[in-house]
Amino acid sequence: MTRRILTILLAAAVLAVAVPVYADGGADAEAQLKADLAAIMSEHGLDEGNIAFGYRRTTDWTQFTFNEDALFESASVYKLALNMYYYEQEAAGNIAPDAVYGGMPLSDCHRLSLQYSVNDVSLAMLDAAFPDFADYKRLAAGYAGIDVRALDEEYLYSSEFNVNIQLGVLQRLYDGADSTYAEAIGYLKAAQPGEYFKSGVTEYEIAQKYGYDTYGGSLYVATVGIVFAEEPFLIAVFTRSVPGAGNVIGEICRAFCDYNDAPHDPLPEPEAPPVACTSPVTPEVPLTARREELAAAVAGAAAALSLLPAAGEALIASVQAPGTTS
Repeated sequence: MTRRILTILLAAAVLAVAVPVYADGGADAEAQLKADLAAIMSEHGLDEGNIAFGYRRTTDWTQFTFNEDALFESASVYKLALNMYYYEQEAAGNIAPDAVYGGMPLSDCHRLSLQYSVNDVSLAMLDAAFPDFADYKRLAAGYAGIDVRALDEEYLYSSEFNVNIQLGVLQRLYDGADSTYAEAIGYLKAAQPGEYFKSGVTEYEIAQKYGYDTYGGSLYVATVGIVFAEEPFLIAVFTRSVPGAGNVIGEICRAFCDYNDAPHDPLPEPEAPPVACTSPVTPEVPLTARREELAAAVAGAAAALSLLPAAGEALIASVQAPGTTS
């Protein structure tokens, strides 16, 4: 199926009070989702200036997003892709689990960083692997399949992310949930019980990473994660100066969970969406050329970090489409 992206608009038609119709599934469920999200946005004064969110069902990549390209400060959300990188290096045999960062063995760093969001060990891990923060931001964007030419300085030298990038990071996390990232999933499931996504959805396990900090006098609260429903789904929510943001994030998760659980016709295997970008990209550049350029950029970053050849080859392979060669 062609991926469906629905930009949720605050149209008057969907602001009306609606009787829940999720049980009917199909178009009725989509209409109810729009009504529920519109009601949440109206109640909390949400618009493109203070909210962005996205949802993806993992079984068929049905996707809904709002304000998905806007960059938001995300604070500790950066720790997710950072830990994923270290898990990959451990799996490749390039870093030992007892390597020390910030005075802690890496095995403890993962737990402290992901479950408890401890800053000291996380920053030690970041500084050791990515002396230039822009290299880390390129890695995170690469996880999402972002064309490197779309990454401007606003993105590269800030702690900002957008929904498109984080959905891509979450997809990679989900794809490796039973292998490379299994331990990470366990820590994320244990993180912040009853808060953020878990304040709105209690019937399923949720692997979540939150971010909470003040920038320029504005409070930014963000949460990204995987809801392990019968059909698991990915969700990312970013807020700026929203009162009660943690609960609002939970309400948005609840709306998507109700939609996700509604009956729907079986769909074909997921079809990967087009490369997402944080800024315009020359449209006539072939997709194969973009992959080759991304692979070359990843190889350069690997060389700069003095990684072992096997790790660089593995990372390059991970950003190439099936059937392509370096």
